[in-house]
Amino acid sequence: MNSKTDIDIVIRYLENPENEQCKRLLNDWIQEEPANLDIFLDMRDMWHGDPLPAASAFDTQGQWVQLSATLDKLPATQPSTATVATPIATAKVKKMPYRYWWAAAAVTGIAVGMAFLGPGANKTYATHQQIDSVRLQDGSMIYLNANTVVKVPRKFGETSRKVTIAQGEAFFDVAQRASQPFTVEASDVNIRVLGTSFNVKAADKDVQVFVQTGKVSAAFKNSDQNVILTPGLEARMPHNGNNISTTEHKKATNILAWKTRCLVFDESPLTDVAVALEDYYHVKVNINDPKLADARLLATFRNLPLDEVLDIIRKALQINIKHEGNLVEFY
Repeated sequence: MNSKTDIDIVIRYLENPENEQCKRLLNDWIQEEPANLDIFLDMRDMWHGDPLPAASAFDTQGQWVQLSATLDKLPATQPSTATVATPIATAKVKKMPYRYWWAAAAVTGIAVGMAFLGPGANKTYATHQQIDSVRLQDGSMIYLNANTVVKVPRKFGETSRKVTIAQGEAFFDVAQRASQPFTVEASDVNIRVLGTSFNVKAADKDVQVFVQTGKVSAAFKNSDQNVILTPGLEARMPHNGNNISTTEHKKATNILAWKTRCLVFDESPLTDVAVALEDYYHVKVNINDPKLADARLLATFRNLPLDEVLDIIRKALQINIKHEGNLVEFY
């Protein structure tokens, strides 16, 4: 497939994202090469960005600097259906070829010479159904849950250590560097650490931060409200709010089950079991009989398929379970 055809596929999808044929063509193209996802994400960001000056008044080098700054300030958006539905072989992202940046610039009506073009300010790492990991220049590790998008500045570590979670969930194992704090941005929340390990989940309603080791400061960007978290503490910070709720997890918790691939239930009520199963297997779990809510489960599941887990729960608690598609029912 030549470069012009490649870009036509992306543009046709951006013009008509609900068209099934456009979705299918975009899916096929993204699957051809992992770097194509990064190309699509960058083009989508520019497609939805602010209008840029007309070509006749265009200061090539100056406007490229402004364009890069604009891209970095764009709010995180949910990926299209085509992006979410596309399996990705690896989360590593390749440098965008110059021909794609020429085409991306053309999308916004810019006539720019290639000599002044280059990659954006961030590297984008994305996962679909799999989990993956990234080692940063300072030795810190990021573990990405499924359906997660993380952006890391290409100049990470030179003047600051800042990472952005555009969506999803990630676990951070941070290399200590006293002179340079490590910060994570997720929606309207800032998380700041020196050296620790913690989990951040950018959920639909809030941002959840759980500390495994060390100490973390979590704060709203536009508020004085903040919280200091130590091991075992979890904070929930609602979008567009300023109230912070914290929970102390004294027993084994399944917050990190997606990373450890192990679910642990220590006399856990069925309501907690349902929440953990939803989060781990990405399904909807309903408890149809209220009398079952307090049933207690003592079990450990190490990287087992959902149906096998449900069969064990059914036998252990002597209850009925129905699993169809994306729905699980306890009754």
